[in-house]
Amino acid sequence: MISALDVVAFGNDSSPLTVAGNDTAGGAAPSPNDTAANGVIQFLDDDLSFPGYIRTTCMVVCVIILGVGVVGNMMVPIVILKSKDMRNSTNIFLMNLSIADLMVLLICTPTVFVEVNSRPETWVLGEELCE
Repeated sequence: MISALDVVAFGNDSSPLTVAGNDTAGGAAPSPNDTAANGVIQFLDDDLSFPGYIRTTCMVVCVIILGVGVVGNMMVPIVILKSKDMRNSTNIFLMNLSIADLMVLLICTPTVFVEVNSRPETWVLGEELCE
């Protein structure tokens, strides 16, 4: 039986570099007949996907957070800008915080949706969103 301890290191493309004592980092790829390497690669494929209940739970929680966060953070500037009594330095500061939180919600939450529905250890959104 192959355990997670048999896989020593991973490359940039999430492929095993050292597999169950076989060094594949030297340029030679494991042959299709190598049962130990195929077993570890199969083990990695099975291990690197989220179960459906985790994806569903994460998506529901993220949708709730996104919905409540967007509605709440949009209401703060609307209330402060509509009534002149609310325009003091403290409320302007709170409005700026609300706008910053809204921007974080709108930029970061969609990346969570993509990450949950793609393979772990893989970034599919390009170099611009990585930095």
